[in-house]
Amino acid sequence: MPPRPQSVHARPRRAAVGVLLAALLAGCGVPGMEPAPRASDAASSPGPAADGVRYGGGDDGVVAPDLADVRAPATASADGSIPVSGAGVGVAGEGDVRVDVYYDPACPWCRTLELQEGVALRALVADGGVTLVHRPLAFLDARWGGTYSTRAVNALAHVADADPERYPDLLEALLVQQPEAGEAEGLDDDRIAAIAAEVGVDPAVVSRFTDATTTPYRVALDDGGTEDRAAAARTFAPWVAAATHRAGLDLPEVTVPTVLVDGQPVGDWTEPGVLVTAVRDALAERAAGT
Repeated sequence: MPPRPQSVHARPRRAAVGVLLAALLAGCGVPGMEPAPRASDAASSPGPAADGVRYGGGDDGVVAPDLADVRAPATASADGSIPVSGAGVGVAGEGDVRVDVYYDPACPWCRTLELQEGVALRALVADGGVTLVHRPLAFLDARWGGTYSTRAVNALAHVADADPERYPDLLEALLVQQPEAGEAEGLDDDRIAAIAAEVGVDPAVVSRFTDATTTPYRVALDDGGTEDRAAAARTFAPWVAAATHRAGLDLPEVTVPTVLVDGQPVGDWTEPGVLVTAVRDALAERAAGT
């Protein structure tokens, strides 16, 4: 049997972003399978300081923000997720079977999940009774030393905020047109914008993908203290950092992708039909009142 990839384990909430992300990386794998190829097996690769993209600008020892303290997309829930149901993006159907998917846009196995199960999952949502809960994360920037995951999730957040009905289309397109595993810079900003335009995102929303503001943050110092700093970051980068941190707190172990059906992990989703069968079984149990 192939070796298990690294996993995400819960960490104290005030852990530093750089330290936590190194632990969260999970190798972009699934239990019992080889992780996808990558440029390096290093635990983390610090990015350039003040990169103008990530929360903390790529600084070392950045303390993760809390979701309650950052601006979130209008359709996001308090737990950092974006639900999609028959009632639309940002709405969790009452009494629905809940399918949570934790993903990183740069993760090759997340692309595999989309190609294998995406159409079927969206059909189940459209039929009613199922809410697909997206949990976009940026694990792989720390592993590959780039900013692509943050830039992609920031773009998705803009769409979820201001053109939400196009959010599922953009997510699908970004996963299908994913760069090669291990490419630190991934798709450039122009390509992300072009993909968004191709799926019909409002041009005014696309134009905001690269907006950045000076954002305060805190770093943990070697002497045990902290220091307040500020650096330019993309609009939703603080939310991206907070949601990524939250993923390591919500579950004792998570890989990307992680799939849950009504809170129960579907560890063998790579087998065709297993995930859809799990959802249909949950629907049947719900209908039977069990």
